[in-house]
Amino acid sequence: MQNLTLSTLLLFCVAPAALAQQHADCVTAMQICKKQVYHIDRAGGEGNDVTEAAFVPCFLNGESMGQAEENSTWIAFEIAKGGSLTFTIVPHREEDDIDFVVYRLPENGDCRGKQIVRCMAAGDTRTANSPCMGATGLREGETDTSEDAGCSDAGDNNWLAPLRTAEGEKYVILISNVTTRGPGFSISFGGTAKLPCDDEPPQKPVRETPKPKPTPAPPAQPTPTPPIADASSPIKTIGGREVEVKENVKVKARTLKLKIWDNQIEDGDIVSVYLNEKKVINNLYLTNKPKEFEIELPPGREHLITVFAEDFGKAEPNTARVVISDGTKEYIIDLVAERKKQQSIKITVD
Repeated sequence: MQNLTLSTLLLFCVAPAALAQQHADCVTAMQICKKQVYHIDRAGGEGNDVTEAAFVPCFLNGESMGQAEENSTWIAFEIAKGGSLTFTIVPHREEDDIDFVVYRLPENGDCRGKQIVRCMAAGDTRTANSPCMGATGLREGETDTSEDAGCSDAGDNNWLAPLRTAEGEKYVILISNVTTRGPGFSISFGGTAKLPCDDEPPQKPVRETPKPKPTPAPPAQPTPTPPIADASSPIKTIGGREVEVKENVKVKARTLKLKIWDNQIEDGDIVSVYLNEKKVINNLYLTNKPKEFEIELPPGREHLITVFAEDFGKAEPNTARVVISDGTKEYIIDLVAERKKQQSIKITVD
């Protein structure tokens, strides 16, 4: 009976660590087949193979001496249709330093033959507004394929160039929380490349239309000036979801400061922010700490700012506190984003 009790206690003590490390090796990587948002709740340890990411070039000048694997998670995927591939990694704790390495796998998918194609080791001890902290990943407009440890060189930041992929290629990403054991991250994928489970848009049938007989050209008319699109032409839906105006505010400037955060329990909510029908903030992970942005209103007197739910985290709906300031007055509004309805703020420029 004593032995049984001891074994049971050991099982309860070991189980959480084992769960946290289920994707901590290349051979046990989390297999994904769709470009979407994925949440990793915890990251801890280096798995069973502690040498599989040793002597990685961009880590050699850091404290790890080339060891890229620290509180690691591996994510693997195959390309179904070639094109560009981007991703954004957002740490669940804002001050954590997230690094990553992207490997191309051989045709047979054997981790022993993996080759480095992107390497990110940038980080900074000065976390406030540092270009080498916060969200990281691959994004359009970047040209670097590697960033060394630290943040001392001109142009250093947390981003690398997208992958240019071909059909059938296999990849695996090593993502490490080099700051601390425990907090995880969210990763979302983009670009023109397709993974096996990505839906292709339906193709419209091509129909030949008979050529019309030429008709005399009408006399030239002056081109009318198109109306300025703004919220005075009501926006009824965004992303297929109904738009509901929660509050009307009046501003005296077109340049607005916007702060946004989760004013309730921090549970993994991810939102995008639309200005009228244009997405101006993409895949923002809401924390209890406000994040500040600057928004420039286009021509037109009335506009809508809408918080759109991209991911509901652990519980629905998404709740966000938004503060809008025009430099003279500040408005504080709580918005709710649901599966069928999103709340907006109507902005009127005086």
